[in-house]
Amino acid sequence: MRVTSAQYAKSLYEVTADKSHGEVDVLVSNFVKVLAKNGQMKMKNEILRKFETVFNLKNGIVMAEVKSREKLSAEMIEKLTGFIKDKYKAEKVVIENRVDEKIQGGVIVKVGDEIFDASVSGQLKKMKNILGK
Repeated sequence: MRVTSAQYAKSLYEVTADKSHGEVDVLVSNFVKVLAKNGQMKMKNEILRKFETVFNLKNGIVMAEVKSREKLSAEMIEKLTGFIKDKYKAEKVVIENRVDEKIQGGVIVKVGDEIFDASVSGQLKKMKNILGK
């Protein structure tokens, strides 16, 4: 039976949850040895991505990527954080602001597989579809 990266990530989370820093170091070291022994070191990056997803889900953390024409102000980040916390019932929101000069104005927010297009061009496209032109 082949173990998937998601199964490895979930197992790693379960064995490290509520452990001290020293205990986690030992467990992760042993985990890496098991991967090496099973010839599955090539899966390490995917396991880490899946682990982050599991960790965030279990700890109420939401990761959001926000694209905007310019770097967002602290006030705008605070507003977006509040919106995302409410929408996803999150305890903590981590926003990564990416500057994209192709965006004329507004923002595009990506959380997981969901995208909220509040850009000027996105709003114009919606309006065009509503008006049927």
